[in-house]
Amino acid sequence: MPAVEAPAKALVTGANGYLAAWIVRILLEQGYRVRGTVRSTEKGDELKRAFAEFEGKFEYVIVKDVLQDGAFDEAVKGVNLIVHSLSPVIISNVPDEVIPPAVKGTVGVLQSAKKHQDTVKRVVITGSIAAVVQYPPVPAIWDESSVNESSIKAIEEGIVNPGIIYCASKTMAEKEAWAFVKNEHISSFDVVFLHGNSFIGPPLLPAKSTKELSSSLQHLYMGAVFSRDAETSFAASGGWIDVRDIALGHVLASQKPEAGGERIIMSAGEFVWQDLHDLAHAIDPILPAGDPSSEKVYFTRYNNEKMKRILGLKPRPLEETMRDSLAFYKTVPDKTFNSAM
Repeated sequence: MPAVEAPAKALVTGANGYLAAWIVRILLEQGYRVRGTVRSTEKGDELKRAFAEFEGKFEYVIVKDVLQDGAFDEAVKGVNLIVHSLSPVIISNVPDEVIPPAVKGTVGVLQSAKKHQDTVKRVVITGSIAAVVQYPPVPAIWDESSVNESSIKAIEEGIVNPGIIYCASKTMAEKEAWAFVKNEHISSFDVVFLHGNSFIGPPLLPAKSTKELSSSLQHLYMGAVFSRDAETSFAASGGWIDVRDIALGHVLASQKPEAGGERIIMSAGEFVWQDLHDLAHAIDPILPAGDPSSEKVYFTRYNNEKMKRILGLKPRPLEETMRDSLAFYKTVPDKTFNSAM
């Protein structure tokens, strides 16, 4: 498929989200016209204010229930590019409460795209590294050839917990999306899946309290600033990418013809929790130093060659992400933040 370049019109689902807001911003900066979906007028108006400098280039539509049949039918009208970064977040020990909504949300966007395939040329979907890495993870260098079938098998065998179910939901959503494209003989548009590691970095929109932050930012804050629960959450090694870089990756994925039909790991590298302590403490010595003498063992690694080759993305260093994240934390008018900083 040809690239979808500015001044094309793009739809971004869940446009007020942590990642999606940055995607909208970058699209607007590059000359696209953008329509975002939100759940309320309040959220939509907040975005209009945030993007006021792009007068006439941003609009929003309200989609209250993304799991309703045809939820995105109206939103898709007249757009050339769809960036689907919205996914229902449901934490449960019951697979049927998590997996069907994840699948329906993703396939539903493709169903709407099919109804308007006279204009839609590409759909870029935010996946997750959870659809790539086997669960529980084993030491390996992971690449796009891996599909997390183990989480699905575990559920079939009656082994369930929120982590396994989450991984299975991401895997099934992707599998069903590719199946839809194949079974419906879609040829007028193509699909790209971007499977990101944990993304951190400063949000675009202001936050009034810690409760408004993404789970990854809450973990980062609680570990780097307070050294509490996240200490154990991030005891093992993991992958990361700056939210601004993965947002740019979504835009690049719409512009590169060779990205069509691909699944791409989005990773800037690996970390252990002590790496974050080292950086945070170096930036602001008042923050915990952790245990600098501890051995750093990188349990899992991620091959990001495809990201660099196809998208041409060069992610920023972790130090920059940490510095900008800490600067953002200081702006949050939550007394807990201010007292800690």
